[in-house]
Amino acid sequence: MEQETIRAVREAELEAEQIEKAATQERKNILAKAQAEASQTISQMTAEAKARAAAALDAARENSKSLQTDAVAASKQEIAELHERAKAKAGEVRNLILTELI
Repeated sequence: MEQETIRAVREAELEAEQIEKAATQERKNILAKAQAEASQTISQMTAEAKARAAAALDAARENSKSLQTDAVAASKQEIAELHERAKAKAGEVRNLILTELI
């Protein structure tokens, strides 16, 4: 009876040791998997952030080009209007000069 108890205790200790080793290995496996998933998630999120930043930069460049084009067109229009006003004033100036000379 005593020997059976000792054998049962030893078997229980061995089984507990095996369970502990298995649990330790499972913990290591779970941790390694979690680290790999975290690394992959970080890489994916970084790539997505870079893509969004590139898209925002492209949109800003397009907006800048559009604003520049609009500003150039407005400036050309204003220059044309100033030329027309200068031509109109040139005729008035000639008439004024002629009337002063006569």
